[in-house]
Amino acid sequence: MVHAEEKWVADEIFMQMSEMRKEIGQLKEKVAGLEQKLSDQQPKAAPVPLTGTESMSLGKADAKIAIIEFSDYECPFCAKHYKNVLPKLRERYIDKGRVKYVMMDFPLEFHAHAKKASLATRCAGEQGQYWVMHDAIFEARGQASDEVIDQVVKKHKLDAKKLETCLDDPKQLAKVQSDITLGSRLGVNGTPAFLIGKIKDKQLVDYQRFDGVQSFETFVAMIDGLSK
Repeated sequence: MVHAEEKWVADEIFMQMSEMRKEIGQLKEKVAGLEQKLSDQQPKAAPVPLTGTESMSLGKADAKIAIIEFSDYECPFCAKHYKNVLPKLRERYIDKGRVKYVMMDFPLEFHAHAKKASLATRCAGEQGQYWVMHDAIFEARGQASDEVIDQVVKKHKLDAKKLETCLDDPKQLAKVQSDITLGSRLGVNGTPAFLIGKIKDKQLVDYQRFDGVQSFETFVAMIDGLSK
C-alpha cells in the first residue's frame, strides 16, 4: 500500500514537472518571438559616407571593411590607441589591403589646442602629408605648436605659405565642425570612438560603435567576423 502511494506521488510530480517544462518551452518561444519583433522594428544605422575622406585615410580603396576613428589630438586615450593599437592594425590589416582606416576630427571643447591640431593635419593633407602631421602631433603629446608644424613643413618640403593660408581658411574649420556634428549624431560623446563595419557603395554600413580605447583583440574579433 505504501509503495503504491509513493508511486502515485512520484507520477504526480513527474506529470507536474512535464507540464512546467512545456510551459517554460512555450514562454521561451514567446520571448524569442518578441525579441525578434523588437529587433525587426529597430531602425538600421544610417550609412556613413566615406567620400571626401581620402587624404585622411589609410589602406587600399578597394578594401571591404573600414574603421572610422573619431579622435582628439590632445586626448591621452587617443594617444594610447595611436601608440599601442594602430601600429598592429596597420601591420595585420591596413597595409595588407583588408581594412581602410579613416580619421575624423572630434576635438573636445576643454582641449584648448585640439582644433588647431585638427586644422594642421587637414591642411597638411591638402599637400599629401596628412599622416606625417598626424604622427608628429601625437608624438608631441597632442601639441600642434608652431615649432612642431614648422618641423614637418621643413622636413617634408611643404609649402609654408599655402599651409598658413589653409589654417586660416573658415572652410577647413567648417569641415572639422562637420565631423563633430556627424559624430554627435552617431552617438559619439568622447574620444576615441570607433565605427567598424563594411564598405558598400563608398559608405560604411552594418557597423558597430565602440567607445573608448579598445584592445587589439576587440578589433581582430570584429574585423575577422565581418570578413566571413
